[in-house]
Amino acid sequence: MSGLPSLVLQPILTDPGPRFRAEVSPRPLSRPELMRLDPEAAASIGLQSADCASEAFLQLFSGQTLPAGCRPLAMEYAGHQFGRFNPFLGDGRVLLLGQVRTAQGSLEISLKGAGRTPYAREADGRAGLEECLHEFDMSRRLAGFGIPVARCLCVIAGDEMVYRQGFQRAAILVRLAPSHVRFGSFEALYFQRDVEALRRLADGLIRHHYRYVPDGDMPDEHRYAALFRAMVIDTARLIARWQAAGFVHGMMNTDNQSALGLTLDLGAAAFTDARDDAFVASPLDERGRYAFGRQPVIGLWNCNVLARALSPIIPADALRDALRAYEPAYLQARAALSPSEGPAS
Repeated sequence: MSGLPSLVLQPILTDPGPRFRAEVSPRPLSRPELMRLDPEAAASIGLQSADCASEAFLQLFSGQTLPAGCRPLAMEYAGHQFGRFNPFLGDGRVLLLGQVRTAQGSLEISLKGAGRTPYAREADGRAGLEECLHEFDMSRRLAGFGIPVARCLCVIAGDEMVYRQGFQRAAILVRLAPSHVRFGSFEALYFQRDVEALRRLADGLIRHHYRYVPDGDMPDEHRYAALFRAMVIDTARLIARWQAAGFVHGMMNTDNQSALGLTLDLGAAAFTDARDDAFVASPLDERGRYAFGRQPVIGLWNCNVLARALSPIIPADALRDALRAYEPAYLQARAALSPSEGPAS
């Protein structure tokens, strides 16, 4: 891949196994045009301004060319959507290209809008330009608040048109995150009763992302319990930061809840400057389940769902103990935020 010599893609680090992913080639955009670029995100994976202005950059992230050995993956997951379990979800229009090693750790690169995958159901696998620009802007704003978030590297549009409440250009949003594993990833493994895959995914998180979780000769159930407790606390702290900033995710389904305490999937996200507890970001949320003021409670509800998914590898008393850590972690994090990060909700 001449023109991008500093970008070396390697396989992702947290892979539960071939049953839970599909290799899919991206459907390229025709006549691609760079619409947005985040220089900070580019620098995080070692790209300079000249790299981002190159034809190789445009070809790679529009899906036209792939580096040798790159095998893009669509990942399977399940999830509770508006409180109801759906076992048949997954990356319907997102492909993981691979991960890049940086001085701060590995970052996975994904393409949103790169075409249909086996998990797309009836969807066309495309993303509209407006939603990509919205997610790009939301990601940058959250990053400005210091809130953990999947960064958006760029938005590239093609000349194909898609219908999204009106016609607009098809686009690809390129996202960066240490991992795209979500609560729903564990739910899929639990639903399919694959305990070994549960262990593999938990081991991958400990080995590559939760390195402060004790390892060594500790019994597996203790290591996994420590991992779950860390995920609960990270979730509580993340949502405390959301509340301080007046951020409303809009779609807090468990398939959108990061296992690393990151903000993922910003398509329905918004801000309420008034910190209105009743504010709802998504028009699909007719009953206000994910209203601004309910986000802390939903975070705990989602952690309870994750506890059930991990129950084959973690004792019940350890799961309950970890869940009890959510509220004090949230309150402590919320109290520690400065007034500039938002009034209490």
